[in-house]
Amino acid sequence: MLSYQHGYHAGNFADVVKHTTLSRLLHYLTQKDKPLLYLETHSGRGAYDLKNAHSLKTAEFKEGIEALWAQKNQLPDVFSLYIKAIKQINAPDTLRYYPGSPQLAIDALRSIDRLFFSELHPQEFDHLSQLLKLGKRVFYSDNDGLYNLAAQLPPMERRGLIFIDPSYEIKSEYRDIPIALKKAYDRFATGVYCIWYPLVDNKLHQQLLRGLTQIGATNNLKVEFYMSSREKPGMTGCGLWIINPPYLLADELKVALQALRNVFNPGVSSYLIESI
Repeated sequence: MLSYQHGYHAGNFADVVKHTTLSRLLHYLTQKDKPLLYLETHSGRGAYDLKNAHSLKTAEFKEGIEALWAQKNQLPDVFSLYIKAIKQINAPDTLRYYPGSPQLAIDALRSIDRLFFSELHPQEFDHLSQLLKLGKRVFYSDNDGLYNLAAQLPPMERRGLIFIDPSYEIKSEYRDIPIALKKAYDRFATGVYCIWYPLVDNKLHQQLLRGLTQIGATNNLKVEFYMSSREKPGMTGCGLWIINPPYLLADELKVALQALRNVFNPGVSSYLIESI
């Protein structure tokens, strides 16, 4: 959706959940000395200034990364790569800039890997395409991300991590994402796929989950983090659906989400991790 700009929400609790998970996926997939394709369908601008007008208007980062940052020296090791990436784009002991998924991926991946980012919004794409490539094989596209998903698979590298992170402001995305993912999976069944979704409308949530279960993948991990009761209005939590997750990921995420329960709305927040 061309009106959506993630800067209003950068660094919120949902970003912390998704980017902690992404950092672990990137870590596991770079343990083998073989190249991989990393592909995003909805990249945003790649990095965000938490002191600009958009971020300060909503101040969602204060209950997200700012709250976590205050405890950065007491966090379990599962957060180490995520926190390291944040430190790399900030002055010592300060938190002003927040790395989106493209920045996290560029930092984590290697010169043998190929990174492909998609963003439709013209202003967001301008910022995205200015990210430093750090000597990596980085490609930017302002075409539709789901079109790029179909066009790039199966990858020549025969290994890949696909990160799908739409805004879902267009309600049809709850239907379209599983359909596109089914086609991608049929072309590249051995890839690792990570799909983020908000917990806003239970009917749409269930529609998305039905579509994801119908893809035909036999190794799925469903991860959901709830900031508050689902009966409350607005976004009460978020989820990740991961196809072909690394073996130890579920155990690591239990540690991570338990730690986040103690930081985000303690005593009320909760989480679910389920293998499907």
